[in-house]
Amino acid sequence: MGVLEAGILVTPRGVREGVEIPVRGVHDLYFDVVVAPGLSDAHAHPQVVDAGRSPPSGWRDAYEWLEKRRLRVDEASLRKDVEAAAGLARATLMLSVLDGVTLTALTGSFQANLKAVDSLGKGPRTVFTPTVMDRDGWSTPQRVAAQYLAHLSRWDGYYRVGLFLHSLRRAGPEMTVSSYKVARSLGLTLALHLSEGVDEADELAGLLGDTEGVVAVHCIEAPEKCRRLGLRVVHCPASNLYLYRRTLRRLDHFDALGSDWPLLTGTLLDTLRLAAGIHGPSARLLAKATLGGYRVFGVDWRGDYAAFTGSLRRVLRGEARPAYVFVKGEPVVEEGLFNGLSRRDAERLAEEQVKLALERHGV
Repeated sequence: MGVLEAGILVTPRGVREGVEIPVRGVHDLYFDVVVAPGLSDAHAHPQVVDAGRSPPSGWRDAYEWLEKRRLRVDEASLRKDVEAAAGLARATLMLSVLDGVTLTALTGSFQANLKAVDSLGKGPRTVFTPTVMDRDGWSTPQRVAAQYLAHLSRWDGYYRVGLFLHSLRRAGPEMTVSSYKVARSLGLTLALHLSEGVDEADELAGLLGDTEGVVAVHCIEAPEKCRRLGLRVVHCPASNLYLYRRTLRRLDHFDALGSDWPLLTGTLLDTLRLAAGIHGPSARLLAKATLGGYRVFGVDWRGDYAAFTGSLRRVLRGEARPAYVFVKGEPVVEEGLFNGLSRRDAERLAEEQVKLALERHGV
């Protein structure tokens, strides 16, 4: 047992100075700033390697983008290639934890994301939110329920499962209601893309009856309505600005941050830096970037830390990368290395996996 000494400890309960934290697997260490918990990425698509070009003024909404975009990759084909999809998820997890992410919510392929997590052995806490859609090749709520029950012993707080309904128009009313019922019956979190350029909050409320606790990603249209209905909102400023040239502007419009496309626009650390430029750096924004994702998915954050050398100002602005990262009190990044690999090593791995995906499944 070692001691992690923090010159400044930033927690959901406030800022303290000169704090000693017991940790395992290391000797006594001192850092200028320790953040507890580390960053939480509440929405990440690890298998997205291309988003297509946006028109100069941006797309009107998500459905226009989905219908008119021209991609360099066949997403359906990539999704069926478990090895390639797992390689992308593995690269996402490595880059994320090296950037101080201690919790990540992965959408997309359940099988590939689970394979990626198993291959790493250690990393951030992971919430698996497999994508549900009323289209061939995508998961269904019943299939997610079966996968959840088949791996029941694994969901111990380090790993959790939720359902990610792609969107109201891409799932349909019947699957939307079915997903909600399955999630409620198993005690899982239901999340979905919502109001991504078109107001859908009332439609969702009409279908479900009760939207309290549902996780809504984006909500850039009528954000006050999303809050009034009790939705937990995940803000993805990078993809919002890329696709629509606009995003949420008020801190009280969202609960947590999501990278959305970590292999395209960067990890949650990059998202925090972008959000600090939009909303201004503050302890309140940092709380949404750290504790926010844990609260959204109901995950225990005890023992999760990101330790930095440098000023608190740089941490608040998303400009500092941690030297050590702890998950459940165990070191997963030591001296800037994950399993002996540097950040640059992880970048090369990510570049190789993206290249492989485009070679195998390019259009």
